[in-house]
Amino acid sequence: MKLGEAAFVRSGLVLSRKLSKMPTKYRYQLINLRSVNQDGYIETENLDIYDATEELSGEYLTHTGDVVIRLTAPYTAVLIDETTSGFVISSNFVVIRPNTSLILSEYLYWLLNTSNVKRRIYENTASNMLGAVKPRYFADFEVSPPSIDDQRKIAALNFLAHKESRLLNELAKEKERYYAYITDKIHKQMERGTCHDDKK
Repeated sequence: MKLGEAAFVRSGLVLSRKLSKMPTKYRYQLINLRSVNQDGYIETENLDIYDATEELSGEYLTHTGDVVIRLTAPYTAVLIDETTSGFVISSNFVVIRPNTSLILSEYLYWLLNTSNVKRRIYENTASNMLGAVKPRYFADFEVSPPSIDDQRKIAALNFLAHKESRLLNELAKEKERYYAYITDKIHKQMERGTCHDDKK
């Protein structure tokens, strides 16, 4: 079946249509290309602020369970949870809201980030100079989801894999900081030792 038959699929907001040049009471956090990590999550520290001329319709804001995808390479999909709901989705993205009786958000998030699907997207945009994919592509995208129970199993394994990967990345960064601190400390001690030797 087509993904559009199992989910609501639409592009995000053309920002210029609702953008205020002045700060307003309709202030939102905005997902931008920079805030979407290639590993499939939103870096909230990189979000932008968007002042709208009026209250925005819910269709342009993220909701828990949404899958939001970049329309340009590397076409990363992110899964929205309670910590990333209520953000503005710009026209640089397409938002997919699955009918969870047919396809689970967590399963769709895994599927759209697989190398096989990414390859299909790249092939679709091969003749496009900008490498941008149209939102309609995802509505027409053919899917054959397994049973809901099997989708849950795949989603759970994918969640564990992502969790382990992020923990390992955090550990690697911590180690980098630790070794940088130690080498810097040793270097300063050596410099002090050299200064003392010069005085002699």
